[in-house]
Amino acid sequence: MAALAAAGAWAVGPASAQAAAAQDETGQPRWEAGVATGGGRVSDYPGADQTHARGIVLPVFIYRGPVLRVDDGGIRGRFVDTPDWTFDLSATAAFNARNNDARQGMAGLDYLFGVGPQWIYKGLQRRHGGPTLHLKVRALMSTNLKRIDPRGVTFDPELRWRLQPVEGSRTALTLSLQPTWASGALQRYFYQVAPGEATSTRPAFAARAGYLGTQAGATVSGRPAKGISWFVSAQFMSLRGAANVASPLLRDRSNASIGAGVVWTPWRSADLVGD
Repeated sequence: MAALAAAGAWAVGPASAQAAAAQDETGQPRWEAGVATGGGRVSDYPGADQTHARGIVLPVFIYRGPVLRVDDGGIRGRFVDTPDWTFDLSATAAFNARNNDARQGMAGLDYLFGVGPQWIYKGLQRRHGGPTLHLKVRALMSTNLKRIDPRGVTFDPELRWRLQPVEGSRTALTLSLQPTWASGALQRYFYQVAPGEATSTRPAFAARAGYLGTQAGATVSGRPAKGISWFVSAQFMSLRGAANVASPLLRDRSNASIGAGVVWTPWRSADLVGD
């Protein structure tokens, strides 16, 4: 499966693409619908020494209601939205992995997805070019499309900078820095080697909870026309100092992933709403 670092490209990329032109619009449709498509080359899982080219097509729905919003900012219940703080939900997802040499003879990794609350602190933006601080807690689950299994919890504090090189431009640059700590369930899912799975080159290993790694990312996004947006993203993840760096399944202490995509929303409401 793709590393969680690669999934960050999909969390930030389409959102940044949808937001790239927001500043020069006096109103936006109450709802929009369409499709997002893209692909890239990503690591099989955090610390894997193999990468694979992957692609995806997803439906897109945006709703800008007075209380509930589903848009470039995520799924938001606007009961907490002050000049300094916002409370909403964040999500992540990653591909499965079935053809990884390090895991031969072991069960494959299923698709992974997660969702949970996040607090966003915006006070640092008072300084020119200042970041937003996203304090995220996510419950992780895996699925083979037939069943769903719990895979623990992550804590991901993220600093995110969104820059518009030219004022009024429809192109934006988003930079992010995010360390991750994971519960024992997720760490075991990635790095545990049971005695029955051990080989001469893959000794048994008991994974533990703790630090997973730190991700740095850069996403360029734009909106050349109404209803069309794009993004290009690069992600780097360092696993040096990770809690399970000694696992025989953690073969590479750094991973890099790249991806690009297009979001098309041809269907939209006639009535416009403000922020």
